[in-house]
Amino acid sequence: MSQPAESTTAGIALALAARRGAGSVKWAGAGTEFVFYEATLGGNREGYRIPRSVEFNTANNRGVTARSLQDQEMALARWAADNGIPTAGIVDMVEQNGSPVLILEVVDDDGSELSSATLGSVVAAMHRRPCPDITLVAQDGVPLAARLLHRLEGRYGELRQRHVLPVLPDSAALLATLESNTSAPRLTHLDLRRQNVRVRRGEPTSIFDWSNALVAPPELELARLEEYSIIEENGINFSAFLDGYAQGGGSIDVGSASWPLLRLDAAVMLAAVFDSVAPNAGLRDRFLSRTKTLVGQL
Repeated sequence: MSQPAESTTAGIALALAARRGAGSVKWAGAGTEFVFYEATLGGNREGYRIPRSVEFNTANNRGVTARSLQDQEMALARWAADNGIPTAGIVDMVEQNGSPVLILEVVDDDGSELSSATLGSVVAAMHRRPCPDITLVAQDGVPLAARLLHRLEGRYGELRQRHVLPVLPDSAALLATLESNTSAPRLTHLDLRRQNVRVRRGEPTSIFDWSNALVAPPELELARLEEYSIIEENGINFSAFLDGYAQGGGSIDVGSASWPLLRLDAAVMLAAVFDSVAPNAGLRDRFLSRTKTLVGQL
């Protein structure tokens, strides 16, 4: 389904603000699937998270409804608040012009560099908390190892249709590696980068955009972060993050047999994103090269 122009989401924001008696509506940011606006109500600011479409078909979300991602964002923001993880407060979820809109508090960002060590400590704390009792969109109702492998092989197969890549090892061997060499599952965010963290004086004050969340081994989170750290604008110093993660009580074996496979999951996803969703030939080629290297390590 095609995504509407941002003028459409602006119309939704203006209509919602008028309905709520709010004013001073302004654009506040945008991602692949959602656009953000701010408005003023009774002297206070509130944020509107508005989907670009009622259904998404991207490298990360195929045939996923906006409503399911909005419901998940609301549930996980509340879980984070209950468990001491930095987040924005949820005000309400409403339908406006046929779109589900999440209304939330506005958390300011001063533009400072994110402390990767502090983020590591926050993520370690998150990984120690009991998992939320909700069905996550990306989990797709499938046992985790099988879900990860199916997703990886699907994305990899699509990339091989357009680029020269080696054949993956046998599925049964890869599945056995995942099942035998990962830790107990925890809630993982799986899209932690500067763009999805509000920051003040280097400290993370709100983590948001839980669309990719999985109840998964924490190694998956860190493997993705190491790949993300290759992209400068993501603002992740992986070495500092690991130090903070360890200081926060986290422990990960980056030398396990599953580590190259978990990093491959991230590299393939990023190659697909920069090949289609957000075309960037330089980053696409960089992650295609990473993909070939990691396949060679399996």
